[in-house]
Order: sequence, then structure tokens, then C-alpha cells
Amino acid sequence: MFVNPKIGNIKSGAPQGKSTDIIIFNFGHIKNWPGRDKNKIKMVGGISFLKGTYIQEIYGTSSTISTPKASEGDEDMVGFTGTPEFSHPGSPLEIEEFIALNTNKQLGVAFKMGGCSGEDVYYKVYGTPCNPLRLIVEGQDNNEGVKDLMKFEQSRKADVLPGRYYGTWTKATANVVPADATEVDVTDGVGEYQLTDNTVATVITGFIDPVEGGVYTLKGSGGVNPSTIQASNTKFVLRLDWQALANTSLSVIAYKKDDGNFVFIEQSRS
Repeated sequence: MFVNPKIGNIKSGAPQGKSTDIIIFNFGHIKNWPGRDKNKIKMVGGISFLKGTYIQEIYGTSSTISTPKASEGDEDMVGFTGTPEFSHPGSPLEIEEFIALNTNKQLGVAFKMGGCSGEDVYYKVYGTPCNPLRLIVEGQDNNEGVKDLMKFEQSRKADVLPGRYYGTWTKATANVVPADATEVDVTDGVGEYQLTDNTVATVITGFIDPVEGGVYTLKGSGGVNPSTIQASNTKFVLRLDWQALANTSLSVIAYKKDDGNFVFIEQSRS
């Protein structure tokens, strides 16, 4: 007679450690989506993205991260539900832009689990190409604080639980601007551009090949000769001069004037 081995957790049911970096992605960007093994949980293979598309990582306050699961339904029609959620402290421009651009999109969400006590690291993945998630936001901005609560809901019950993914993710990397460049070539598109310490004092005077409405973020190099952008430059609308010190950034949006020239308006700096 065959006897199934005992299963379950021999440890406590204390809260499980989770990374505070939440991964969110658009199913419209997926090139390959892995299937699951015969036991219906472990995802087999890697997740790959179409060229030029990436995941988005967002910080979540640790105590607010929730990755629930439940089953519901009438007899012979039971399915699975789960509304993962987390809060992001504050409501900076880039978070509001993320919310605006990803509302009514077909999303997936992944939470990095384990690894703190010697167990295998994996990602708990919510959503599938056939049953994606939608973003629901509840914002707080009052005398008690400012935060955005992000919830992810499926429009119908699922026939599978959240998967466990043991692979890697495709992350965007900043384009590198060569040393001593006085103009930043943004032909590669909107996004982040990492400045390089210069051999001499260098002033950035503009961008090469920008697009109308494009948002470009310069990341400071630090070093002996970090680049500067002067507020007196008529191609820019800045609150004050910016110097590319280490761990600083400047985001600008490109606006095309009637004469065809661009002006770059400061959106944020850190």
C-alpha cells in the first residue's frame, strides 16, 4: 500500500519575510510566460519581456505588504481569489505617473519571499496572461500623513493559486553619458541617463534628439568634475542651478516651442 509522506510546515506560522521591493509588470510586455509543473504551483522556466520593456520596482512599507489567498464559490465551481496590496509612503511625482499610466492595464505583481532563514528565495506571482490584475488606488493626504495604498484585483476568480517563480527579471538600466559631454544624447528614448565624472569642468547645455513630452532623468556622477546645468540657460527652466553630485538626480520634461526648438522644464530633483 502506498502512503503519502507527511506534508506541511514543521516551523511556526509566524509572518514570513518579504522584500520591500515590489515587482509590477504589464502582461502586454510579456514575450514568454512559463507554465507550471504537475503540482500546479511551481513555475517552470523563465519570464522574458519584449525588447525595450521591463518590470517596475516600487518600494512598499514592510508592515503593509499583504499577499493573501482564498477560495470561494458554489459546489463544483470553487475558484481562487487574492488581493495583494501594499502602501507607498508619500505621493511623489513618479508614483502618481505610474498610477496614471497603469490604471486599466493588465498587470501582474510579484513579491520576493524567503531567504532570511536559509530557505530558497522565490517570488509569489499574482496574475496570469489569461486573468491579469487591475490596479486600485486609495490615497491618503491629511494631517496624519501621506501615502498611496495600491491594491491589485482580478476581475474573476482564478483556477490557480499564485505561482512560485524561481527565475530572474528583466530590469531597465540607465544609459551612460560619456565624460565631458556638453549635450546629452537621448536617442535611446525617455528614462534615466547616468552621468560620468568629467576630466574638466563641464556644463550641460541641452539634449540631442528629444521627443515632445519626454521625461528624462539625469543621475549624478559625483567625483572631481561633476557636470552642471545652469538655471540661466534659456533652454532650461530650473528653480536653481543643478550639479551632478553623487546620489542626486534631475528630471525634466521636453516641451517643443512654436519655433521647433525644445525647452526642458524641471519636474523634480533629489
